[in-house]
Amino acid sequence: MKAVSRLASEWTGSAWQTESTLHQLAPYIGKTKSSMAAALVEEYSTPDSVVYDPFAGCGTFALEAWRAGREVIANDVSPYAQLLTRSKLFPYASEDAALADLARMTDKVNGRRRMPDLRKAPKWVRAFFHPETLREALLWTEVLKAERRWFLLACLMGILHHQRPGFLSFPSSHTVPYLRIKKFPRSRFPKLYAYRAVADRLEAKVRRAFRRMPKLDFTLSRRCFGTRAEVQQFSAPVQSILTSPPYMRQLDYGRDNRLRLWFLGFGDWKSLDSVVSPREKEFLALMGRCLRRWKRLLAVNGYCVLVIGDTCSREGRSNLPNVVAGMATKAGYVLVSQHADAIPNERRVRRGISGSSSETILVLRNSALRRLQPK
Repeated sequence: MKAVSRLASEWTGSAWQTESTLHQLAPYIGKTKSSMAAALVEEYSTPDSVVYDPFAGCGTFALEAWRAGREVIANDVSPYAQLLTRSKLFPYASEDAALADLARMTDKVNGRRRMPDLRKAPKWVRAFFHPETLREALLWTEVLKAERRWFLLACLMGILHHQRPGFLSFPSSHTVPYLRIKKFPRSRFPKLYAYRAVADRLEAKVRRAFRRMPKLDFTLSRRCFGTRAEVQQFSAPVQSILTSPPYMRQLDYGRDNRLRLWFLGFGDWKSLDSVVSPREKEFLALMGRCLRRWKRLLAVNGYCVLVIGDTCSREGRSNLPNVVAGMATKAGYVLVSQHADAIPNERRVRRGISGSSSETILVLRNSALRRLQPK
């Protein structure tokens, strides 16, 4: 198929300088490369059809599907993933509109008389911020959540931690929150530990988000859910399922997003990881339930495209994509193609260490034969 043959060029290099800056609202580990997602959307869906991503993550497939003129249904159980996906599917129509609303939110923040009590924040959270910066960040989070300003809240999460001047925290890594005190000692880098105002940095972030804004059709239907993928139901079938299921503990989405999750009101990242980063036995059971459910959601001859890390499976004595492909054919899908490529080190969050070093794209078609009937 055309899209699979294009992967040799789509997979290599970085899309950072060319992709829409909506993809860069906030960091997210394990994200699908946007140019690859665009190629898969183009090949395995048609304009005005419905594309469904049951494991949406940061919304890469969802945004590229909307950008290509498809209606979109996205879903993820992680509060942080939901925020990012919702922000990309429901952005402001223009930079001017975003900045005008930001000014209104600034007035609301400045009008709040009660400041957050830092004693309610865990010690590990307080360790990342100057006290006044933390108070401001908490107040902004409170206001944006109350006003349901998801796009602005996603921008705030995007500048929450790093050591660069445009970010809010003490020196730390960008994607995964780890302090870099030894690399940047306070005695040598005092400016990195000074108070950082939120408002001006948030405005700069909003402006960056609109630097490369794609042409989008705001009349197309877009929906975002937080339901378990194996129980999701719709009133009408979808034409395509494009998704990257959670890897088997190769990435810890809860732990690695724990600081942003805490700000969003979800402090128990360990319980989240048990759901969004399942072990092999639970992962394969989840995929079995999802494949059966998707037979009911997917139109006859519709495509189901899965991007899966090439982790070794002990149960199947094979790599993980082969095991999932076998499960899919037993469930009544037709395996159209299977394409594997290495993940370049520059695309990996934890560079040079263990984890999935390649990914496979499984292209399945929902055969009319052995189609499960809706309950």
